Amino acid sequence: MKVIKYESIYYKQVNDIYEKSFPQEERYITLDKMVQNKNTELYCLIDNNQVSGMIYLIFYKEMIFILYLAVNTEKRSKGYGSYLLKWCLQEYSDKEIYLNIEEVKEGIKDYEVRKKRLKFYQKNGFFITNYLSNENIENFNILSNRKEIDIGKYKILDKVVAEILNEPISNIIEICS
Repeated sequence: MKVIKYESIYYKQVNDIYEKSFPQEERYITLDKMVQNKNTELYCLIDNNQVSGMIYLIFYKEMIFILYLAVNTEKRSKGYGSYLLKWCLQEYSDKEIYLNIEEVKEGIKDYEVRKKRLKFYQKNGFFITNYLSNENIENFNILSNRKEIDIGKYKILDKVVAEILNEPISNIIEICS
């Protein structure tokens, strides 16, 4: 297995993974635009000459936002997602890395799925922060590879992400614990 920068020869495989992994409303950007944006990078996880996963990163100064992480549906729960995350954490060990997941809160209809997703990221080196990102009517837990974060810096990164996606800036909410 190896992680490489996206190459156009992998377009169909990556696009299939992208479309099967994210519902239409979560596909904020096309694959073509992903590779054209400045300060972003799309990587592919290659195994036996096939694309097994993808990770799309947005860079700003010493920070990275993981917008998309996806694995081929036939290869899930086999370590590919963990491999991509560990690669990212090692490759960019000097950076603050962030990602958002749907809020994990009891009483939500798919609570168990969300809890499992959170455990996956925690197992792979991410920490849940004391902040939520509110986008429209949905809240997202903000995760980071750092136990403590500077929310002011994160808000700048969030603004950069919003500009790339042509989306509104999120409302950041502190969770009282």
